[in-house]
Amino acid sequence: MTDEQIKAIEDKCKIKSKEQFVEECRKAGFPDDWYTFTCDRSVPVSIEGDSVYYGKIGITSCAVIMCIWDVAFEQLLKYKKEYDWEQTGVLYRIDRIEWEGAARISRGTGNLYPYVTIWDVSFTDHPDPKMLEDGWIFDNYDHYMGYCNYHKVINVRSIKGEIVFRFTKRTEDRDRKEFGFTDDYLTGSYHYLIPDDLKDEVARSIYRGDLSDQLKEELRKRFEPTLIEDEFKALVRLRDEHKKALFGAIDKKLTVDEQKKAFADAGNAVEDRNPAGDNYHWSRSYLVTHKNFDLAYEKAGIR
Repeated sequence: MTDEQIKAIEDKCKIKSKEQFVEECRKAGFPDDWYTFTCDRSVPVSIEGDSVYYGKIGITSCAVIMCIWDVAFEQLLKYKKEYDWEQTGVLYRIDRIEWEGAARISRGTGNLYPYVTIWDVSFTDHPDPKMLEDGWIFDNYDHYMGYCNYHKVINVRSIKGEIVFRFTKRTEDRDRKEFGFTDDYLTGSYHYLIPDDLKDEVARSIYRGDLSDQLKEELRKRFEPTLIEDEFKALVRLRDEHKKALFGAIDKKLTVDEQKKAFADAGNAVEDRNPAGDNYHWSRSYLVTHKNFDLAYEKAGIR
C-alpha cells in the first residue's frame, strides 16, 4: 500500500487518535471499564497494536492502524445496543426470520416466475458425471479454489426449505441445570416446516430474494407462541442423541484422524435432523454439541 493510499484511508477515519477515541466514548456514554488498550477478553472491547478484540472470539486487524479507533467505537456501539436490551429483562428477542433451503439461488430468471437459477460446486478437477446426469450445467473450473462451478434452472417451489427463527435468549435456571450454560444471554435457532397454506407465498418471496415483512409477521404470529419451548425440547433431544451417536462411533481400530472424522460424521447426522441444530459459534446448540465432543474425545483417548 502506498503512502498516498494510506493517507486517503486515514482521511476517511472519523476518529484519528487514542485521545479522540476516549473523548468520543465518554460523549456516547460508554463506561471507561468497557474498553482497554491491551488485549483483554474480560472487557467488551480491547485494542492492542493493529487489532481490535471483542466478545469471546471477535478480532479485526487493520492494515491502516488509524482505523482501529473507528472499528473499536463501532463495536462498542453494538455492545451498548445489546447491553441496553439486556437491561430490559425481556426473556428473548427474535433477531431474524429467514428461509433456509437446500439450494443456493443466484437469481430469478427474468419475469418467468416460478423459475430460478441455482448453483453448486464439486471439488473435482473435471465435471462430475453424476451432477451432469442430474441436470447441472457445467460453467467453469476455478483453478484458484480447485472446484467446478455448475448451474441449472428449476421451479422455486421444488426447492426443499424451512423457516428459521434466530433469536437471543436470557439463560433461565432450567438452561443452566439442563445444559450447564453460564452466559447470561446466548443465541439460538429453530427450524419450522413451511405451512402448506403459505408455501406459494414463501416461494414468491424467495423468487424475489427474501421473505417479505408481511410474511415474516404472519410467520411470527404462528410460531412465536411455542418457539422457546420447541427449541428447549429440541436441545434436550440434541444433547442426548448427539452424545449417543458420538459414543457409538468410538472404534479403537481407527487412527486418530479416522476417529475424528467418524465423530464429525456421526455428529453432523444428528445435528442435521434436529430443528434446533445450527453452526453458529457459541450458540446454545454449539455449546451443547461442543460439550459432547469433549466427552467423546476424552472417552476415546484423543486430546
